[in-house]
Amino acid sequence: MIVLVALALISTARATPILGTVAIAGADTYTASGIHFNTPGIVLIGTGNFAPFIGQTFPIFPPSHQLRFGGAPGVELFSVGGISMNILTLTVVSQSNMFLNISGTANMVEPGFDITLYDYTLSATRPDGVSSFTLTAAPPVAEIGTLFLTGTGLLVFAFGAYARRRRI
Repeated sequence: MIVLVALALISTARATPILGTVAIAGADTYTASGIHFNTPGIVLIGTGNFAPFIGQTFPIFPPSHQLRFGGAPGVELFSVGGISMNILTLTVVSQSNMFLNISGTANMVEPGFDITLYDYTLSATRPDGVSSFTLTAAPPVAEIGTLFLTGTGLLVFAFGAYARRRRI
């Protein structure tokens, strides 16, 4: 049993997730059914794996630049410099003729790294008839309860292993 737990910990330790956050902004046009990205987005913020892209342009959802809300799952939103973002879920949080807010989850993919789950939000505004978007993506933050339960389980397991060794 201890060998299995050790193997699980080693395999988890070798996992190399994609790290960091990214914020991309650009021009768009949106309707009730989708969003059209008029130009490539510019990386405003990039940390971790995304840091080298600060100031560079990301072509959003080529070649049509049209993202239909109903057909979003499975869509590759961007692919630049070996990193791609594939949408898993998309929810329209708020929408009017002047504001759009969508959120969801996506897989970030980069060669040499594990496929990593990310949360994203996309907000678009249309003041004075000109529409622009901001897309932010970051790894999900683990819930405190999940961390507490995992930590407690590891402590109980370690204490049990220690108690068994003392009996022998």
